[in-house]
Amino acid sequence: MVKHLDLDPSIRAALAEKVIAVLSAAVPGSTALLRGSLAEGNADPYSDIDVLWEIPDELFQASVERIPVLLASVHPLESLRSDPDFQNSDKRRLLFAQFAGIPLFWRFDIDIFARSIHRDPGYDLHNEAARGEVWSPTHSALMNSIAAIKAVLRGQEQAAQQLLLRGFDRVRLEHPPGSPSELILTLCENITRMDPTKRELAQQIMELHRQVFD
Repeated sequence: MVKHLDLDPSIRAALAEKVIAVLSAAVPGSTALLRGSLAEGNADPYSDIDVLWEIPDELFQASVERIPVLLASVHPLESLRSDPDFQNSDKRRLLFAQFAGIPLFWRFDIDIFARSIHRDPGYDLHNEAARGEVWSPTHSALMNSIAAIKAVLRGQEQAAQQLLLRGFDRVRLEHPPGSPSELILTLCENITRMDPTKRELAQQIMELHRQVFD
C-alpha cells in the first residue's frame, strides 16, 4: 500500500533530543524528558513524540509563555496548540507542536507540570475554572485524519474509522459512508471549504494520503 514515506527514526530522535535539551537548559531547576513509546523502546516509524516538562512552581507561568520562542529556536514551528482543558490551569498545560517540514506523524505532545503537583495527570482535569476556549475544531478534526492514516498503516482499520467519525463530529458534519481512505479525503475537502486558514494543512494531509493509498 505504501510507496515511500521518509520516516527516518534518527531524524525524529535527534529532533526530540534537541527539544528536551532546549527546555531543560531554558529554566533552572526544570526537568524535561522523553516518555511514551519512544522512551519505552516500542515506537514504530509513525509514533509521535511525548515530552514531559516539570518546572519549579515560581517559574511556571513565565516558562509556559516562553515555549513558542524556545521551540522555534530548535526548528521553525508550523503550529502550536494548547489543550483547552488546561489553558487556565495554574500548574498544568498540555501543548501540541508541529514543526515545519517534519512528517505529520511526528507531532510533539508536551505535558507541562508545576513541580508541586508531582506530575499528576489528573490535576485540574475536571476543574471548570482551568478550561479555556482557544481551540480550533477544524484543526483538531484534521489531526484526526492524520491519526487515522497512522491507524491504517498499523492495520487498525476500525480505529481509523472511529477517529474519522469523531473528526466529522468535531466540525458538526454528518457521517458519510465510505472507507477510511475515502473519509479522509472527504473530511479534508470539507474543512478546506469551511475554514480556508486550514487549507495548507489539509493539502499536506491529502498529499500524505496520496503517498499512502495511491
